[in-house]
Amino acid sequence: MAIGEIIFVILLAGGFLIPPALFGQWWLFGVFAIFFCCFGVIEFLAVKTTGKSISQKFWDLKRTNKTKALLIIIFMQIAWLSLLWHFWAHS
Repeated sequence: MAIGEIIFVILLAGGFLIPPALFGQWWLFGVFAIFFCCFGVIEFLAVKTTGKSISQKFWDLKRTNKTKALLIIIFMQIAWLSLLWHFWAHS
Protein backbone atom coordinates (compact mmCIF):
# COMPACT_ATOMS: atom_id res chain seq x y z
CA MET A 1 0.00 0.00 0.00
CA ALA A 2 1.40 3.40 -1.00
CA ILE A 3 2.00 6.07 1.64
CA GLY A 4 -0.74 8.24 0.11
CA GLU A 5 -3.27 5.45 0.59
CA ILE A 6 -2.17 4.90 4.18
CA ILE A 7 -2.54 8.62 4.91
CA PHE A 8 -5.99 8.62 3.26
CA VAL A 9 -7.21 5.68 5.38
CA ILE A 10 -5.85 7.24 8.58
CA LEU A 11 -7.49 10.60 7.83
CA LEU A 12 -10.78 9.00 6.81
CA ALA A 13 -11.07 6.63 9.75
CA GLY A 14 -9.65 9.18 12.18
CA GLY A 15 -12.03 11.87 11.02
CA PHE A 16 -15.01 9.62 11.53
CA LEU A 17 -13.93 7.81 14.71
CA ILE A 18 -11.81 10.15 16.82
CA PRO A 19 -14.24 13.08 17.31
CA PRO A 20 -17.18 10.92 18.44
CA ALA A 21 -14.86 9.02 20.80
CA LEU A 22 -13.38 12.22 22.23
CA PHE A 23 -16.84 13.62 22.95
CA GLY A 24 -18.43 10.43 24.23
CA GLN A 25 -20.78 9.88 21.30
CA TRP A 26 -20.42 6.11 21.47
CA TRP A 27 -23.47 5.24 19.36
CA LEU A 28 -22.20 7.43 16.52
CA PHE A 29 -18.71 5.97 17.02
CA GLY A 30 -20.27 2.49 16.78
CA VAL A 31 -22.04 3.35 13.54
CA PHE A 32 -18.81 4.48 11.91
CA ALA A 33 -16.79 1.60 13.37
CA ILE A 34 -19.27 -0.91 11.94
CA PHE A 35 -19.25 0.96 8.63
CA PHE A 36 -15.46 0.66 8.44
CA CYS A 37 -15.58 -3.03 9.36
CA CYS A 38 -18.17 -3.73 6.66
CA PHE A 39 -16.31 -1.60 4.13
CA GLY A 40 -13.08 -3.41 4.98
CA VAL A 41 -14.67 -6.81 4.38
CA ILE A 42 -16.13 -5.71 1.04
CA GLU A 43 -12.80 -4.11 0.06
CA PHE A 44 -10.99 -7.35 0.89
CA LEU A 45 -13.49 -9.39 -1.13
CA ALA A 46 -13.28 -6.98 -4.07
CA VAL A 47 -9.49 -7.22 -4.23
CA LYS A 48 -9.53 -11.01 -3.71
CA THR A 49 -12.12 -11.65 -6.44
CA THR A 50 -11.37 -8.91 -8.99
CA GLY A 51 -7.82 -7.82 -8.19
CA LYS A 52 -9.03 -4.24 -7.81
CA SER A 53 -10.14 -2.14 -4.86
CA ILE A 54 -13.50 -0.41 -4.71
CA SER A 55 -11.77 2.88 -5.54
CA GLN A 56 -10.00 1.33 -8.53
CA LYS A 57 -13.32 -0.03 -9.80
CA PHE A 58 -14.85 3.44 -9.46
CA TRP A 59 -11.88 5.02 -11.28
CA ASP A 60 -12.42 2.50 -14.08
CA LEU A 61 -16.04 3.65 -14.33
CA LYS A 62 -14.89 7.28 -14.33
CA ARG A 63 -12.56 6.55 -17.26
CA THR A 64 -15.24 4.70 -19.26
CA ASN A 65 -18.34 6.71 -18.34
CA LYS A 66 -17.77 10.08 -16.70
CA THR A 67 -21.52 10.79 -16.53
CA LYS A 68 -22.30 7.69 -14.46
CA ALA A 69 -19.33 8.37 -12.17
CA LEU A 70 -20.37 11.99 -11.71
CA LEU A 71 -23.95 10.95 -10.90
CA ILE A 72 -22.68 8.60 -8.22
CA ILE A 73 -20.60 11.45 -6.74
CA ILE A 74 -23.54 13.87 -6.86
CA PHE A 75 -25.91 11.45 -5.14
CA MET A 76 -23.26 10.61 -2.53
CA GLN A 77 -22.87 14.33 -1.85
CA ILE A 78 -26.63 14.73 -1.52
CA ALA A 79 -26.79 11.80 0.90
CA TRP A 80 -23.90 13.01 3.10
CA LEU A 81 -25.13 16.60 3.11
CA SER A 82 -28.59 15.31 4.08
CA LEU A 83 -27.12 13.44 7.03
CA LEU A 84 -25.06 16.45 8.11
CA TRP A 85 -28.11 18.71 7.81
CA HIS A 86 -30.15 16.19 9.81
CA PHE A 87 -27.58 16.24 12.63
CA TRP A 88 -27.23 20.01 12.66
CA ALA A 89 -30.76 21.28 11.92
CA HIS A 90 -32.81 19.07 14.21
CA SER A 91 -32.83 19.47 17.94
